Parts: sequence; structure tokens; C-alpha cells
Amino acid sequence: MVVFAALAALSACATGSAPAPDASVTLERSVCYGFCPAYAVTIYGDGRVAYEGRQFVRVSGAQSGQADPAEVAALFAMIEDANFFALNDAYRANITDLPEYSVTVRQGGRSKTVVDYVGRAAGMPEAVTLIENEIDRVAGTRQWVERDDRTPPWQQ
Repeated sequence: MVVFAALAALSACATGSAPAPDASVTLERSVCYGFCPAYAVTIYGDGRVAYEGRQFVRVSGAQSGQADPAEVAALFAMIEDANFFALNDAYRANITDLPEYSVTVRQGGRSKTVVDYVGRAAGMPEAVTLIENEIDRVAGTRQWVERDDRTPPWQQ
């Protein structure tokens, strides 16, 4: 029994503690000069997922889902490890016609948004890109965003 409790404690440390149910992380992706998918997805601390497809996505409008609680905890640990609340508010390169991404984290009475407009070219830490991609993975946005290549984007 003691061994089981120790393993459970180590497992909790490995994935981070569970965020509060009202904590959230939102990723928004905008259109570009072309057919970049535009949508917003929010993952709440309790694992709820809220998606809103805007343009050039397979599913437009509101959808909901459920993320694995352990993956949500690991995502929030990743955000903490990146020292997200200390990052610049925006990383913008002097380039045009590309999509803009923003990540907003709400946790423990704090809120922070980081805007990424070709941010890596403007000194943005790689951790932000990793967080953006992890939000999509944990939320399962692929099911709503990816289109059949044969469907013209203007029909979406």
C-alpha cells in the first residue's frame, strides 16, 4: 500500500498538479493572406474543451470536447516551466500576410496573453510555439480544423 501511494505521488509530480477547474488556456489562430485556418480553442482546468471554427476549417462554429486530465495538468506544467507570465506580451516580426497566434492563460486570478506574429523571428522563445502546438494536440483540434484537400477552401 505504501508503494502504491509513493508511485501515485511520483506520478502526480511528473505531470504537474491539476489546475483549478476555472483555469483556462486559449489558443487563437488568425487567417493569413491565403487559406490559413482561423479558430479559437480553450481548454479548461477540468478538461473541458471549447472550440470555435471561424474560417478555412473543416467545422465552423462552436464544438465541445473533453481533454485527458493528465494531459491538461502536463500542459499547465509546461506553461509554468516556460515562465509564461514573465514573457513579453507580443513577439512581432516585420513581415506581412502571415497568420497571428495568441495564447491566453487564466490561472489563480492572473491572466496573460502572448501574441505570436512570426515570433521566432522576433526573439520569441521556442517554448511558446511548443505550447501552441501542445494546446492543439491536447484539445484535439485536428478533428475540427483539418480539411479534405479536395474541398476548395472557399466552400468551408
